[in-house]
Amino acid sequence: MDQRADSPVVAAFNGTAASGRALDWAADEARRRGLGLRVVYAFDWPLYHSPPRGLPGFDVDEFARRIVDEGRERALERVPGLDVRAVHVTGDPEPVLLTESQKAHSLVVGAHRMTALDRVLPDSTALELLACASCPVIVVPDREAAPFHGRVLLGVDGSRSARSATEWAFATAEAWGSRLRVVAVREETRWWRFGALEDPTWTLTEEERRAAEAEDARRTRRMVSQAVEDDRARWPGVRVEEAVETGHPVEALCAAARDCDLMVVGSHGRGGFAGMLLGSVSRNVISHSPVPVAVVRPPRR
Repeated sequence: MDQRADSPVVAAFNGTAASGRALDWAADEARRRGLGLRVVYAFDWPLYHSPPRGLPGFDVDEFARRIVDEGRERALERVPGLDVRAVHVTGDPEPVLLTESQKAHSLVVGAHRMTALDRVLPDSTALELLACASCPVIVVPDREAAPFHGRVLLGVDGSRSARSATEWAFATAEAWGSRLRVVAVREETRWWRFGALEDPTWTLTEEERRAAEAEDARRTRRMVSQAVEDDRARWPGVRVEEAVETGHPVEALCAAARDCDLMVVGSHGRGGFAGMLLGSVSRNVISHSPVPVAVVRPPRR
């Protein structure tokens, strides 16, 4: 990780309820890690140098100061004595927060709830940050915070790009005094419209099918153990639970996170758009996870 050990936790705050929940989580995180908290409000009035018509006496800077003062007071009320710095930066949120991520331990943003489906929806700003930020980004769902369980979930898939997420998850579990649940998901055989990518299981005998599933499960368990082997030695005080689930990766990871405080996933998409850069599993667990999700990107070369 490139961030200095004393870098602050940065919280994006704009006065909304969703950003308030994110700020609360960020304040708790700064306390747990013994770091400072930097509250950032990025605001760019379309006609910055002209007061909007119909609002006599309106002052953009005064409005922004009220927002950052509200954020500072909220953080100090939640964690008295916390080192809090609150700033207003004029500019579009995406570039402002991407710049902030270069000198942050982590960047915390809120997500808005879609009540009809009971899911959260990262907006375009959050997706841009998740795909391009220089530090881990934590997306906090707009839901009531659950009691602290003392468990962090890490999703692994054996990829080299997941190493940074594994390292960050171990460090987080140690800082929180939590257990680390490491989960890999075995997907069921897929059948595509234009042909199978692998032999469908229904062409095998029952005995062959059971033997193939058992071998796949053993291979996945070995992958999980190997994925955390080095970090177990580096963080011997972290208690690790290894698990292999079967099903859709997003559904399985979200189910496994129900009694956790945080889900940590890597990002290794290959496309040219923000969502593809993020990776489909990482992008979708954010929308469905019952707990905050930390997306950790590999260091840039």
